[in-house]
Amino acid sequence: MAGLRTVAEFYTTYFNAFIAVYLWVYTIYLLICCLGGAFRVTGKRRLADLHNVIDHEYYYPISILVPAYNEEATIVQTVNNLLKLEFKRYEIVVIDDGSTDKTKQQMLDHYPLARERNRPIRYQVACHPIHEIYSCRMGEVLITLISKENGRSKSDAVNAGINAATYPYVINMDADEILQKDSLRLACSALLEANNVVAVGGNIKISNDVRFKDAMPVSGGMGKNAVVNMQILEYSRGFLGTRVFQDLLNANLIISGGYGLFKKESVIAVGGFDPVSKGEDMEMTVKLQQYYRKKRIPFSLRFVPESVCWTQGPASLKDLRAQRLRWHCGLIQTIYKYRKMILNPRYGIVGLFMFPYMILFELLSPVFMILGLLSVGLSVALGSASVLKVLTAFLIYVLFGLLLTAVTYMDNRYCPQQKLGFAELLKVLFYGLLDAFFFRPYIALVNFTAFFKYKKVTKAKWVSPVRVKISEEE
Repeated sequence: MAGLRTVAEFYTTYFNAFIAVYLWVYTIYLLICCLGGAFRVTGKRRLADLHNVIDHEYYYPISILVPAYNEEATIVQTVNNLLKLEFKRYEIVVIDDGSTDKTKQQMLDHYPLARERNRPIRYQVACHPIHEIYSCRMGEVLITLISKENGRSKSDAVNAGINAATYPYVINMDADEILQKDSLRLACSALLEANNVVAVGGNIKISNDVRFKDAMPVSGGMGKNAVVNMQILEYSRGFLGTRVFQDLLNANLIISGGYGLFKKESVIAVGGFDPVSKGEDMEMTVKLQQYYRKKRIPFSLRFVPESVCWTQGPASLKDLRAQRLRWHCGLIQTIYKYRKMILNPRYGIVGLFMFPYMILFELLSPVFMILGLLSVGLSVALGSASVLKVLTAFLIYVLFGLLLTAVTYMDNRYCPQQKLGFAELLKVLFYGLLDAFFFRPYIALVNFTAFFKYKKVTKAKWVSPVRVKISEEE
């Protein structure tokens, strides 16, 4: 027994030290990212206020792709809001991926769509067969409805949309979202800044408790659903912090599948979206990084936090668990598929820094968190660590997290006219604590199970979560 105790004490001493360093490195990195992101976004806002940014005559024609599988509850609302965009030339392509509900019928009932008999489709990327194509014009905007065989994945539907898209740039979004009416104009600012931009990511915000008018938020804040509120804080940290920092390094590995602008010829050059991937957004982004870095072609992947898309966050732990399982399995898939890029100097900062970061602080973080909790508990049981020291260290970590959360949330506010007062700050602090003590451990546990449910999740078909209409004012 003495020998076993010695081994346990040796293990806990060194593993606890590792976990402490791991958490502090991760926290400080996120804090630097979020502070840098906040200063950059605030600086851009002030510059815009000072110079009253001129609305230029230059633009890039864009095809907006809306893959839809059983989206009857929100598809018409989504298209109606897309028709309100402030942009000179764009089209809307809705891809009904063999829905078993009334998605297709909702489109036919609400728009004067007529079936096209002779529209040529050039299959430049692989997808399941397209059966019918309908189209109509609403003002200057062409709406196309594609009815196709179910491809069991969002990627297959997006590929079909790419094949049917008219314009050289495509946007990939979900069927429950609202693009702010200025989002395309702001995203295209990145295209104007350089001629080698192949993809632009936008800022994703949670729409559950936000009210909209003419595709713009007019009121919002945290509601009564704790699951949604903690996602609001999580999205603020993730999009304002790390992606802004990675944008400076041209090292973004995720152009979100909820809202991403891509140069169509670049997507075609890499073979389109992978229909097998459960994390098609990350897989495409990494594939573009690999393609251009391997061929040594100048390129950039941009992130524009001012360009906003609103999406529904899962409102129940059940839907949240399903979403995060799929995300983590997609992460496992992508890292394994592109494992040859890891620590490979040929891929620059992506291979030498971003991939190790994703492995240590994203892929393996649930493993380290669970093992760390077990190790600390064992240390306390063995008497090698006092409860007071453990609680003090954890309290400092939590306070750092609250600072990070408050900075990003306050700068990532819902709408320009909204004042975030003391009551909202108290909510942020309360849910920040709930996030630290419940949400993140819960997500870590869910992600940990992804290693054991990988085969089941990756073989599952595309299933849309429960959707509800977004609140809009007349």
